Amino acid sequence: MKRLQVMIMKNLLNLLSKIAERLSYHPIHIILGLVTGAIGICLIWDDNYYFWPPGMTSFFNSDCIGTWALFTGLGLIYVAVQKVIPSNANIIWLLSQCGFVGGETFLEFAHGIITHNDHMITFAFAMFGYLLLTFWVIRTNGKFDHKIAKRIEERDRKLERR
Repeated sequence: MKRLQVMIMKNLLNLLSKIAERLSYHPIHIILGLVTGAIGICLIWDDNYYFWPPGMTSFFNSDCIGTWALFTGLGLIYVAVQKVIPSNANIIWLLSQCGFVGGETFLEFAHGIITHNDHMITFAFAMFGYLLLTFWVIRTNGKFDHKIAKRIEERDRKLERR
């Protein structure tokens, strides 16, 4: 019996060490994913969070927006636990993150202005910082940015020659 318990504990510790190792590959992606996923769960849970603009409340309060955030967060976490980040998946999830966080920032700021609520305006600025962090991750991650920069430079050189 004791041997079985010792063997189970060794296997469990081995599994936990592998999980901890994978979580240390790309910690910023995991933080972005956890925060976005948590916001998505909150938006799925609360069907009356947004009340402005009046004609769009049914769309913004639908579960589509919260599900978008939840899947974006899960996608970022999936990319983060890979040893080598798949560049196309990384760009897709980070761009989805930018779209969601940019929209969320605008809506929070607009709600804060409409209702004169300082907390919503403060949260909008926090979300803007979160958006800037996402831009920074995109800028520092990967070949995609460098390839596009080279293409733009080549295009500009060709245009200057004309």
